[in-house]
Amino acid sequence: MSEQEDQYWEKIDDFLDGSMSPDEQTAFSSQVEKEEQLKKDVNLQQQLRQGIAYGSQLDLRSRLAGIHQEYQQSKDIQEGKVIPLNRGMWTRWAAAAAMIIGALTILFLIQSDPTGPELFASNYEAYALKSTTRSPGQDDITDLAVQAYQAGDYDIAIARLQAALETDSEHAPLQLALAVSLWETGQTEEAIAALDPILDHPLLQDQANWYGALFQLAQDNTAAAKGHLEVVQQSGGMLKEKADVLLEQLK
Repeated sequence: MSEQEDQYWEKIDDFLDGSMSPDEQTAFSSQVEKEEQLKKDVNLQQQLRQGIAYGSQLDLRSRLAGIHQEYQQSKDIQEGKVIPLNRGMWTRWAAAAAMIIGALTILFLIQSDPTGPELFASNYEAYALKSTTRSPGQDDITDLAVQAYQAGDYDIAIARLQAALETDSEHAPLQLALAVSLWETGQTEEAIAALDPILDHPLLQDQANWYGALFQLAQDNTAAAKGHLEVVQQSGGMLKEKADVLLEQLK
């Protein structure tokens, strides 16, 4: 590579860095407007520096297509010339290349359909069981069950929740907490079965079906998950928007 070519790319580097004097910056800017090839080279450098600073999937696709087109049309590339990587340009170009590779990876992931387990992982949170208000000394086992569940001691919570439900089988929040506790301890089939008594509950129907959908997604059973999500969607409750999003992703 000639010294003249080296200086050519150094000037572009200085221009984009803003390290020229005001007069030099103005003069070079005017030169860029007049010389088509210089304008293309400056634009190419600028796009590579911008890397993956995009606002949407469409912007990313457009940016990458633009960079590709600049490479194809560039006179230097066509003639087999190499752009010098001097004065720290290697670091910036390597970073830009890494960012573009990362952008392509992100674009691929965005376009790929998420799996059931991936959807489960991005949506699952343990049910927030609230403390119950009881008279002093009444239903101590229920209070103990709630305490164990809230502390994340799911093995202990299971035994206490089951005992509490023996005396109050209609306590839907405890039933949902039991299902989640079973799930958290790896008892998947038992967790799914524990949801059955409250899938039609007037107050917890949405939450029960939401967890039913998530449990099925974790096992990649999308058909069963859709059935639960459609119940949530049709009820029009607080979880409807989340159900809408998941159903759209499962199409």
